[in-house]
Amino acid sequence: MANSKLKDGTNPFDELRPFERFAYGVGKKINETHLGKQLSMTWGHWIAKPGLALTINSRIRLFGVENLPKRSMLLPSNHRTYFDQFALLIALWEHFEKPPYVYAPVRSAFFYERPLGLLMNLAVAGNAMYPPVFRNDRGAGLNRTIIDTSVRVLNWSPRTVVVMHPEGRRNPSDNPYEFLPPKSGIARIALASRAPVVPSFVNGLPRSFATVLRQRVTAGVEPVRVFIGPPVPLDDLYERPDDHDAQTEASARVMAAIAALGEKDRAFMQTWKQDSTSE
Repeated sequence: MANSKLKDGTNPFDELRPFERFAYGVGKKINETHLGKQLSMTWGHWIAKPGLALTINSRIRLFGVENLPKRSMLLPSNHRTYFDQFALLIALWEHFEKPPYVYAPVRSAFFYERPLGLLMNLAVAGNAMYPPVFRNDRGAGLNRTIIDTSVRVLNWSPRTVVVMHPEGRRNPSDNPYEFLPPKSGIARIALASRAPVVPSFVNGLPRSFATVLRQRVTAGVEPVRVFIGPPVPLDDLYERPDDHDAQTEASARVMAAIAALGEKDRAFMQTWKQDSTSE
């Protein structure tokens, strides 16, 4: 596994169990070679995306697509359901000049520790749920290399889109306009790569897939809204990528931009509800 060693010469991936090592190796071959990523995104373009789009495509309302840059980017969003990133990519897919090289850092617990998780990653996302994020006592050393991987792929191809949830985990609040404190990962990647950070906000999805399917044929269900904002200005922080205060400020700016898009959604829904009740 090239590029896995830390500055002190140690390789944190030595701590992985055999299946984790195998699953990570599969992900690296697919996601860090042009041939692997082209095959992955061909699967995504012709099989995975059209299949997933059948569930919500007719309900999507997209706002702010003109804010997408024509280069590699970080695409952070709020996180309320398992389907937020899929809705975001379904909404945006046709607006990219070419099928993007999608990367979605994901918790390792299922997708990199169990055979079923690996198969689901391959089938549903072409293994785009990569790199894995480790949440146990092994996480510190391993996740330093995940930051490096994300920076590397952002600089590797102008088609790269790294989709992230700054909150780190799903927000259990019933209020879609409340957010968990952001983690530092988004800031560390943004400041090291200097890639545009394009905030997004997704709302209107239920928490269970069964409900997603049921709403597909239910009249009067609220639309799935996807808001895209202009890139978050971080230029004044680029010279301090390892500074904790700079990382904290960058993370706060990203979450503030996502929250501002949430307010746009709140205003949209007030109008939508008024229009629905008047029909």
